[in-house]
Amino acid sequence: MGLEYIKDVVKMALYSGFPLQVWQFNLNRLKNLHKGKSCILIGNGPSVKYSDLDKINSSNSIKFVFNRFHKAYENIDFTPNYTVVIDPYFIRDFYDELLVNHRGCLLIGIDSKFPVSLRNFYFRIKSTDPFEFSLNPLKYISTGASVVVSAIQLAYFMGMKDIYLYGIDHSFEYVAEDSEDLIMGEGNHFIENYRSGKRWCPPNLPLIENGFKCSAEMLELKNGKLINISRESRLPHIKKENFDDIIHTL
Repeated sequence: MGLEYIKDVVKMALYSGFPLQVWQFNLNRLKNLHKGKSCILIGNGPSVKYSDLDKINSSNSIKFVFNRFHKAYENIDFTPNYTVVIDPYFIRDFYDELLVNHRGCLLIGIDSKFPVSLRNFYFRIKSTDPFEFSLNPLKYISTGASVVVSAIQLAYFMGMKDIYLYGIDHSFEYVAEDSEDLIMGEGNHFIENYRSGKRWCPPNLPLIENGFKCSAEMLELKNGKLINISRESRLPHIKKENFDDIIHTL
């Protein structure tokens, strides 16, 4: 039995989806934790209203927020269940700030070495073409070029099939890419100075839209649904319903 064979066996085991590593063992604690509940994934688009956030905060749904949402806590008392991040540039620029200011459980998607920590939840991210909806995030999550698409898969893993989108405007303004394919631009979020002058990775709209579309199709196959209740949104393919008609039912 050669060394290469042993390496291959170890690699297969680590990518098998069984909770063998610390991050997998920790993430597995969330499996079916919210079975049967509905959830709202709250984007940071300009159409977000603080009055809507008050209503969402009062609902019985499980609430996900993303990236630098914590800057809104200066203006509102809001308690999400989860904060999710996957963007390596965001993590590089704001990681320490995020650790101090996030609320709820912190879920961090990375594609490299995993910290040995039980304080936060980590998961492996992977870019796949075509997009693959992950039924087992203990293997990996296909991001669909979107932290929200990643969160849909996490929510399903936690047992939730009725998933609502809010604040997903899917409309972006930015200046030209630089030599590293990064861009600059503000005004794409309801939070002022969201980027703090930092460069960011431009959105790949076709990949994002396909990720949402495939996620909606998978949820429908599993007797669930993906509904967009954003005030304003250019996101195609996803069923759109009125926020005011839905929020009181959650």
